[in-house]
Amino acid sequence: MATVVVVGGGVSGLAAAYYLQKSASKIGKIVLLEGAKRTGGWMQSVQHDDGSIFELGPRSLRPVGKGGKNSLHLAEELGLTKDILVVHRSDAAAKKRYLFVGGQLCALPSSLGGVVKTIPPFSRPLMMNFLGEPFAKRNSAPDESIHSFIGRRLGTEFADIAVDAMCRGIFANDCRQLSMRSCFPDIFNLERQHGSLIVGMLRARGAKVDAASELEKRATSEKWASWSLKHGLQQMSDAMETAATSTTLCEVRKDSPCLALAPALNGRIKVKTKGEEIIADHVMSAIYSKDLASLLPAEMSSLQAALQSIPSVSVFVVNLEYPGQQLPVEGFGHLLPSSESPHVLGIVYDSCTFPDHNRHDGPSTRLTVMLGGGWMDKMMTDKGELPDEVTVAAIAKKAASTQLGFPHDLQPSKVNVVYQKECIPEYTLGHADKLSHLESLIKSSGLPLHLIGSSYKGVSVNDCINNARIEAENVVHQL
Repeated sequence: MATVVVVGGGVSGLAAAYYLQKSASKIGKIVLLEGAKRTGGWMQSVQHDDGSIFELGPRSLRPVGKGGKNSLHLAEELGLTKDILVVHRSDAAAKKRYLFVGGQLCALPSSLGGVVKTIPPFSRPLMMNFLGEPFAKRNSAPDESIHSFIGRRLGTEFADIAVDAMCRGIFANDCRQLSMRSCFPDIFNLERQHGSLIVGMLRARGAKVDAASELEKRATSEKWASWSLKHGLQQMSDAMETAATSTTLCEVRKDSPCLALAPALNGRIKVKTKGEEIIADHVMSAIYSKDLASLLPAEMSSLQAALQSIPSVSVFVVNLEYPGQQLPVEGFGHLLPSSESPHVLGIVYDSCTFPDHNRHDGPSTRLTVMLGGGWMDKMMTDKGELPDEVTVAAIAKKAASTQLGFPHDLQPSKVNVVYQKECIPEYTLGHADKLSHLESLIKSSGLPLHLIGSSYKGVSVNDCINNARIEAENVVHQL
């Protein structure tokens, strides 16, 4: 019976352990090694005594695409259906999204009327961009920046404002540096396959796919836009840990980092921990690629270098709670293009999106302000150091007050600041080639090493869970 070690107990590692433990006929032991005192990684929900919940990382999941459907199936398997909180496509938190441009909130169009007329901050109706898209010139290059791709097909102004802001909200980074092929592979391939994004999407709408689970059927019929859980999204990672360790097959070791990896006899791999060495048949690494590089022996310098070539950004997440209902508008939140503010990325209106997470003893307004990312250097002190939490909180409070028009004397009742170090990998131009090179190096090394996690094939929670499932099935197939 095989021994499989999972390195890293974030969402990807937990998902891998969960899917592996389904194959008890081939696997004798699963050991998940997590260096922190808790599992879940960036997925962390903090619940206060008054019932309010702050999300320090991801806060919702979308039910679409292969990854989204897989997460729904997983939630159903984990028995979480009764605790699901839904944002429907008709809700303000789904329909209403804003940009903060030119010192004011600008609503993105949510109906045909908003597309056919000129609305701020754009200089012409967005319909003009879409009408010209099918006739845009194709690019046959193997990769292209997101800004270049969208600017070429939908116009430079749209890329400069809307796409710039969107990428800051998703990747906390500059769309001029990010790879379209790796960040949005489905959209990238629409041009390759159909010559037009709009034509490709219209053709795809006709394809019918049977729902794989009852929850997926509900999400489709009830028109879900996104979803979370009663106790916050961490409830999902906690449920994965509980399910994975429900049998003696799987062991989760917290505060137990992997210290080194090295080849062992018979094509196996030696895993060094604080207290022992485990000889594993396979290792699934769910940690950041640079951290994995530090575990490999010096003679694998080429593989180390390839892993170290994937950069990442860090983000300050500031949760604010204000007494009363203070938002001037309803919606999901607003984002800022880099031309508007270098280090304030956006503000999420948490109390509007999931009111069930508000405090229970009276009305309140919960916000999350995101800062830094690819512009973290703009927040550094004169000594080149990160600002302290008091300074970061002050920047976040000023942004919320200025951009949402709060009274000048309004102060938050709760403030939480967390620095998420290297939390979002950067898929820069040529990222796909890096992955091909990595796979070639691992194959030639003979190590039974498998790469999962956000460093490689998708940064979203849905991507991480689905990719972990696929690779866990691959491991089982090789046994």
